Formats: sequence, C-alpha cells, structure tokens
Amino acid sequence: MKKILKNIGWLLFDKVFILILQFFIGVKIANYYGSDNFGMYNYAMSIIAFSSILFELLNDRVIKKFFEDQKFSLVVFNINIFRNFMAILILGFTIIVGFILKLPALFYYTLIFLCIDNLLITSTQGIEIYFDYKLNSKNLVILNNIVKLISYSLQYICVILGYSILIIPIIRCLGSFLRLVILKYMYRRLYLKKEKESLKFDYIILKNIIKESFFLWLTFIGFLIYTQTDKIMLGSMLGNKEVGVYSIAGNLMQVLIILITPVQISIFPKMLELYRKNYKEYHNFYFNVNFIITQSYLFLSILSIIVVKILFLKIFSIEYILAIPTYTILTVSVFFRANGALQTTHVTIKNITKKIFYKTMTGSMINIVLNYIFIKAYGVIGAALSTAIAHFLTLFVMDFFIKEYREQAWIQLKSLNPFYFKSVLRSIQIGNKKGNEKL
Repeated sequence: MKKILKNIGWLLFDKVFILILQFFIGVKIANYYGSDNFGMYNYAMSIIAFSSILFELLNDRVIKKFFEDQKFSLVVFNINIFRNFMAILILGFTIIVGFILKLPALFYYTLIFLCIDNLLITSTQGIEIYFDYKLNSKNLVILNNIVKLISYSLQYICVILGYSILIIPIIRCLGSFLRLVILKYMYRRLYLKKEKESLKFDYIILKNIIKESFFLWLTFIGFLIYTQTDKIMLGSMLGNKEVGVYSIAGNLMQVLIILITPVQISIFPKMLELYRKNYKEYHNFYFNVNFIITQSYLFLSILSIIVVKILFLKIFSIEYILAIPTYTILTVSVFFRANGALQTTHVTIKNITKKIFYKTMTGSMINIVLNYIFIKAYGVIGAALSTAIAHFLTLFVMDFFIKEYREQAWIQLKSLNPFYFKSVLRSIQIGNKKGNEKL
C-alpha cells in the first residue's frame, strides 16, 4: 500500500506542478490573445483530441495485463510502433483535407503542429505505460516537469515578445521531442541493462490487445464524443469566443479532477492482485477506495465553487465572466466522474466491458441532443448542463439497470453515504495490520 500511495503522490505532484504552470502561463495566453484566438486554439485542440480514437484501440489497462504474460520490451515496442503509425496517418489526413477545404491559414497550421506533437508523444507511450505498470512514476514525473517548465517558459517569453498564437503548438512540439529523447534513454538505462530490447513486430500481440480492448475502445469513442462535442458544437453554433469561455471553465475543472487519474493508475495493479487472490478482499478494497474518493470530491467540489467565485475576476479578464456559472455546473459532472472513477478498472479486471459501450454511446447521443437544445437556449451554460446530465446518467443511473454492473452501482451509491466513514476507516486499519504481519 505504501508503494501505491507513493506512486499516487508522485502523479499528484506532476498534476499540481503542471497545473501551476498552466495557471500562470495559461492565464497569460488567454488574456493576451483574447477569447477569439484562444477559442480557435482550443477548437483545434478539440478536433485533434479525436485522433486518440485510433490510439485507444490498444487500451492502457489491457496493455498492463499483457506485461504479466509477455516479454515487456516486446509489448512496449509494438505499442510504440502501432500508435506512431496511427499518428502518421492522422498527420497526413490533416494536411490533405485541410488543403482541399482551404482552411484559414492560422487554423490549418495550428492543426498540423498539434498533429506533429501527437506523433512525438506516441513514440514513447508504450514506455510510459510500462513505467506506470511498475509504479515507477517518479522518474517520469521529474522528466515531465523539467520539460514542461522549459516549454511553458518559452511560451511565456514568446507571448511577451508578441508572437502569433501559432508559436504555442510549435513550442509544444519542441518540448515533446526533448521528452522523447530523454525518456528513451531512461527506459534503456533502467530496464534494459540486463535484457536485450526486443524490436520485433508482433501482429499476434497487437491483435490480442485490440480484441480485449474492443468494447473499452467503443466506450472511449462515446466518452470522447460527449467530452469534446461541447466545444465543437459551441464553435459551430456560436463561435470561437464561446469556445474560449468554455475552455477556461474546462481548465478550471482540470484542477478539480487532479486526483482522479493518479488514483486510477496506481490502484489498478493492487485491484488486479486482490481480484486474483481473494474476491471478498477485492470488493472491500474497491468500496473503501471509492468511498474515500467520493467523499473527498463532495467536499472539494463545494470548496472549489466558493474559491472560483472569489478569485476569478482577480485573475481572468471580464470577457471570460460566464466561465464562473459554467464551472459551477461542471462540478456536478466532476463529482459523478469521481464517484465512478474505478468503473473502468473494475469492468476491465472482470472482463465485462461489453455493455459499458452501450451506456456510453447512449450518454453520447443524449449529450448531443441536449447540447443542440441547451446551447440554443442558454449558450455556454447550456453546454455545461448537457455534460452534467450525461455524466449523471451514464456513470451512475444506468448501471442499476444492467445486471453485470449492479455491483459497482451499489458500491457507488453506498459511497455517497458519509455514515460509512467509521467502517471504512476500521477496514483500512485491519488491512494495514494484515500487511504488517506479512512483512
């Protein structure tokens, strides 16, 4: 458990450090370029985000399961090759389609440089997943933070010097290239000293990972639709300015969800171990962690709304004022994401991913319909309402109507009850005593 907590700590530090940089530099960028240019940049980011549909054919959690049965360097190499190839296809497609459609020059080149950044990032994703699997996030975090510090410092200097917003994705590419070189060196130094690196393309491994990832992939498509559709529909129905306002609310939301990903990454190996050893212990551990996450986010959501209302106009210009009520509504979405944070881990371990696709796609369709109605009626705030309702339905309500998912539904419902605090604390103490006895 200490190793898990240590790994969570490093991942959390990574998130906090990057958010601090984004806060200071991101605010400078948003205020300097204004809601139109800042909105255009985020609109381009939302479009490129859909490229991850191809990368997620190989699900990270499924990949980690293959590290247990296959030579790790073989898995890492094939993940890198597959995702890199997909990134090259996306870059080529963007260049050709953008040229045919005669997109505005600034928007076109922003898309191209974001695609190049994608290509550089995917070159080491297999390595990053292996670092996570080994609960060795420390080295990854230190590298990320050094590169991000350099990248954001350069962005800040370029903003002061009055460069076009196009310089932002260009600097992202330079940072990703530096990170690629250093991360490959670290991987060889830490894990390939005693083992020869396998550079063999293995179609069978990729086929098996894709097969096991299939329903998680379909689910990811649905999830991506209703997380990125908001900005795209705002951009097409209202304009770049509204996308800029919504992006500020979204950036603030990223601060609130800071804990979720580190917990998901670090908890997965422990849950997999307990599931294979003792299901009762697995169930108790699942509930205890889910309860702590849920209750923590109930408090953090309320606190963050108060803090944002007090500090917002001291940081951002008045043109982003609508981001305050938008963020308030989005906290509801974050709370239900926290309450269902371990859903994907649970269904992946139990290999019951099929029906999660259906509920996610249903949620996506609901989100699109609600966006169309609410954006027309309420603008930016309408997009936030759509997202909050979609998350509530897909991450909480629907599971009660799906037989395989009722177990997680009841765990999430019980996690809302603060009166379980004493029993959860007692269960954790007993678990720690057992762990110490084994040591």
